[in-house]
Amino acid sequence: MSNIVLQLQKNNNDSIINNNDNVIFDETISMIGNVSYNNTTGVITVYEQGLYIIDWYVSMQSTSGSSGVIFKLISDKGTEFDSSSPIKTGNMGGIAVLNVDDAPVNFSLVNASNATVFLPNMMTFKANLRIFYLNEYTIDNSRCFALDQFANLLEQVVTIYPGAAVSMFSNRLATVSGTIDSLYKAPDAGSIPLLILQSGGQPAAFSIDKITMLYFPDSVYDDSITYLNPPDPFPQNCDTDFLKNIYNYVEVGDSISVMAGPTTSASGEISLNEYGIIVLADATSIIFIMTPHIFSLVVDEANGVSGRKSNSISVTE
Repeated sequence: MSNIVLQLQKNNNDSIINNNDNVIFDETISMIGNVSYNNTTGVITVYEQGLYIIDWYVSMQSTSGSSGVIFKLISDKGTEFDSSSPIKTGNMGGIAVLNVDDAPVNFSLVNASNATVFLPNMMTFKANLRIFYLNEYTIDNSRCFALDQFANLLEQVVTIYPGAAVSMFSNRLATVSGTIDSLYKAPDAGSIPLLILQSGGQPAAFSIDKITMLYFPDSVYDDSITYLNPPDPFPQNCDTDFLKNIYNYVEVGDSISVMAGPTTSASGEISLNEYGIIVLADATSIIFIMTPHIFSLVVDEANGVSGRKSNSISVTE
């Protein structure tokens, strides 16, 4: 489904809104997708099913009533969303989440104050309303995808490397060393588990969203490990930009140095470059780097894809 966006403003000198009248927005700032607005009646129509976010504000000068101001977003399907203010002067706003399962739907912003509301003549912008459609990708973000990617990796790691020695680096604690044990998920949890390591003679559970790197000093990378593909289209927001930037900044064969905290660093040749994870591997060890935690990244151009390849990896704290 395409994007659906609508933004309306009330700018004209018609500053009186009678009880039960619609707010008439006279200027359409933006209108994209399968939505329409009637600037004579004040009725908005959306033509596609889905979840919509609608917010609005009204600037008030006064009212003929004595008990404040109420504006309602009302649909022709009987849905109502209230916004109210106990004072007669100032700005009043509201927000609604409208689930449209029987399109088309008509709705409007209505004065429900049981009184006439007067808007300030001296203000250019007297009221504003915005609507945008939440498609299936909007609520997604790079952090969730990166965690799904890491969880997918860990599910394979605990099977391929049971009991393997590992050092875990995080953005919160000092390095924790132990052996790979298992994963734990609550019965009603989704896709993100806890990582269980045997450390100090007993199992310890760790939240995987705090892990910056996993270092396997005595293990060889297994080519059977698979990775998730990002959703298509990949969500476009500041979070996903982080993943995209790093993924496109480096390539397999680059010799890199990475900082993932004030004291945690790793270096070596990139064996795999995936959204959310970079793998450094040599003949005897592996480093899995979670890219959302990367603070700085340096590509050694002399030893990268255009020059001599690095043949060892290292990680320090």
